[in-house]
Formats: sequence, structure tokens, C-alpha cells
Amino acid sequence: MKHKILALGVTLICMLSLAACGDSTQYNTVAGSRYDENTFSKEGLMQYAQVIEDSYFETMYLQGITPDNFEEQLEDSFDEATYDVFYAGYKNWYDAKDELGYGSDATIADDISVKDITYWVNKDGELMVDATIEGTGENSHTALLEYSLDRKGVPTLISVNVNHSFGEKLRSAGLNTLLGMGMAFTVLIIIALVISAFPLINKLTEKKPESAKEITEKSMDNVTSQIADKEELSGDTELVAVIAAAIAAYEGSATTDGFVVRSVRKVGKASNWKKA
Repeated sequence: MKHKILALGVTLICMLSLAACGDSTQYNTVAGSRYDENTFSKEGLMQYAQVIEDSYFETMYLQGITPDNFEEQLEDSFDEATYDVFYAGYKNWYDAKDELGYGSDATIADDISVKDITYWVNKDGELMVDATIEGTGENSHTALLEYSLDRKGVPTLISVNVNHSFGEKLRSAGLNTLLGMGMAFTVLIIIALVISAFPLINKLTEKKPESAKEITEKSMDNVTSQIADKEELSGDTELVAVIAAAIAAYEGSATTDGFVVRSVRKVGKASNWKKA
């Protein structure tokens, strides 16, 4: 039993030792990295963060520069390597400034400022800096200004992210979920309404079949029209046959055995034969 307890203790010690060795990141120092300790000190990196927030972002904002006109106003102010970095960082800061909180444009330089930094060299050997930005106001938030530098001090990343409370994150997630579900259900309802309207559309566009009476009357009109358009008939026999056929068609009879045409008399012009 004692041997088992001893083995378990040794195993736990080894696991804790491995866990401790797994996170070898040293914060607030660049010792042992390719970065010079004198150049990349805490004071120097703090000042660099203040330059980004004050001299760049706040100054650009007061000059009327927005993410929409950033390229037009400042395309020639940055080289190709840093243009996208500063644009992304400024867009983040511009979107976050209202949540940070400040009194007015005239006091924004004093109302929003860098308070503290934490820096380290990541596993890829790149210097990372997290600077805390604070604003003023009752409902103001803090934000994290994150930037990275190469050995020459050129920024390779700049971003600003507002620190929201757990309740704010939960509310935002809930609203996004409701909005997404609402849009999905709205589209489904519209599709269902369109599909249900297909039978009605077919009924509206479907040609109504002609009744037997309408067919008969149309045949009678055709026959009468042919008679009216004909100036002279070859004889009374032919005229009687045509009239008898028309009457039989109107009556729905297959033959003319049920009636006899005794006489035909022309009155006026041929146009008078048309059915009124």
C-alpha cells in the first residue's frame, strides 16, 4: 500500500513539474530573446503605446480622419509594410472610442489615456505588448491596445479591443442569436407564402375553358359572318343549306332533320345579315 501511495506521489510531482515547465513565458522582460533589453524596456514600450494612442489615433481623429477616408488622407503617410497595420488599429480604436468614454473632442487627449502595459516574447520570438486604455465617464470601459514589434521597432500588429463584462457579452450573444433566428424564420415564412400562392397564380393565369353554348354561338357567328361577307350566293339551295347548318349548330343538333327552311328573303345589304 505504501509503495502505491509513493508511486502516486511521484507521478503527481512529475505532472506538476511538466505543467510548470510548459508555460515558460517570462512577462515584462525580453531577456534571453533577440530583442535588446535597453531599447525594449517597460518605459520605452509604455511610451510607444502612448505615441500610438495619443500622437496617432487621437490626432487623426481630431483631423477628421475616419476609417472611410483613411486611405484618401493617409495613403502616402505610411509605407506598404505598416499601412494595413495602422489602418486596422485605427479602425478598432475609432469603433471603441465611444465605449471608452470622453467628454468632448477638446478633452479627448486627457480623457482617454494608456495606464499600464504588459509585454512578453511569444513562442515565435515576437515581442507582444498589451497596453490598458482607460476613458472617463460613468459607463466607460477599458480597452486593450495590443501591438507587436520587430527588432527594428516597426509595428507588425495593432489592435484595440474593448473589455466587456460577462453580462454584456451574454446580452450581445443573445441579441445576435435572436437576430439570426429571426432572419432565418422570416425568410422561411416568405418562402412558404410564395409557395402557397402558386395555386392562386395558376388559377389567375389559367385560360377558362369555353362552354358548349359559347362554342355554339361562336360557330353561329362565324357562319353568319361568312354569309354577310359573301355578296352573292350561287343559289338559294346553297344559301338554305348554309342557314340550316347554322341553325342546327346553334340548336346542338347533329342533323337538319328536325326543321325545314321554306323560304329565304334578302333584306338590304349583306351587312344586315350579321347577328346583332
